[in-house]
Amino acid sequence: MSGFGAMKKESIEALKQEIEAIADKTEPVISKEVDTAILKAMVTPVEQPAVEEEPAAKKQTPTNPLEAELASIANLQQQSHVFCGVVGHENTGKSGTVMDAHMYNVQNGNYGADDQLWAIDFDGGAAACRSAHYGNTANVRVWSPWVMQENNRTAYDYPGTHQRQMDILMFALGKAKEQSEEGYEGPRLRNLLVTAVDLFDQVCINNMKIYDMETGAKDAIEASKHVINTKIGWNWSIRSTRFHQMTAVCRQLMNNGVNVFWETHLSPEVFNDKETGAWRPKWEKQSDNVLNQIMWFRKDKIRNEDGKETGEVRYEVEFYKCKTNAKLQGQVRTVFVTKRGEDPVWYGLPELRDGML
Repeated sequence: MSGFGAMKKESIEALKQEIEAIADKTEPVISKEVDTAILKAMVTPVEQPAVEEEPAAKKQTPTNPLEAELASIANLQQQSHVFCGVVGHENTGKSGTVMDAHMYNVQNGNYGADDQLWAIDFDGGAAACRSAHYGNTANVRVWSPWVMQENNRTAYDYPGTHQRQMDILMFALGKAKEQSEEGYEGPRLRNLLVTAVDLFDQVCINNMKIYDMETGAKDAIEASKHVINTKIGWNWSIRSTRFHQMTAVCRQLMNNGVNVFWETHLSPEVFNDKETGAWRPKWEKQSDNVLNQIMWFRKDKIRNEDGKETGEVRYEVEFYKCKTNAKLQGQVRTVFVTKRGEDPVWYGLPELRDGML
């Protein structure tokens, strides 16, 4: 065998012996670098992946504004539900009964000593009642809504009167909201009375005829001319809109705890241009629907068995409508009795005094 072949054979044998020697060992041969890496891994803590904690429950802000309103109305203060029509002929005790109930509650401590009734007085009835029975008491405040014309043949400024009426009502609403605030300790507006609502309705009608429809009439006298009333088709929805601006504010007053009373007179009921012999309240025709209560005042002249008048007159009130107390529906109460030669006897209306409407 040549020298190169002998060397190759020796190398193969040496390599074979080395492989056999490695295979016979019981422990694997680990390099220093590998051994160091393994030890480091054994002593170094394995970093665990971060686990996000669920946040504490947060109060969700409502996305719908009605959600906030829904929560707020759950604990609303007690509101008034007295939106009452007081109807009847002149001198039947309408304004007096309302004023009596207010003063009864002041004098008996159910109201504060300085609590008030405001009367917006279209016909002077509230002013006369206050003066005759209560003097100059500060518990009843009487407002005149009328605005007078200057240098004009008609006495009243109808747009100005309508605006003043609304200004007084909005002022009252501001007071009602103020007294609803927590911590308020001043005098409170408890009741609001509008007398002669039929006259306010006439203010709305005159504004429609003179100003809203541009008829060319210079004032209420000209607007009342027969030729204008027959040739022009009146837009009564304008009159109704003006009238029920008062309704809207009065409802807000009621929502803020103020009792609201509308006093008006009666007019003959007409059907097919003929009087039926019955009477109806004289105000805008939808008023019956917007009120929660209607009290109808009458005078009953008592007669003896022969039909002759005895001199006794009973002033009575019928609960003509009462959505808030079904027990009162149709009931009649006597509030005042006069007899010839005797002192009058005033009873008042217990259900109104005691808040039973």
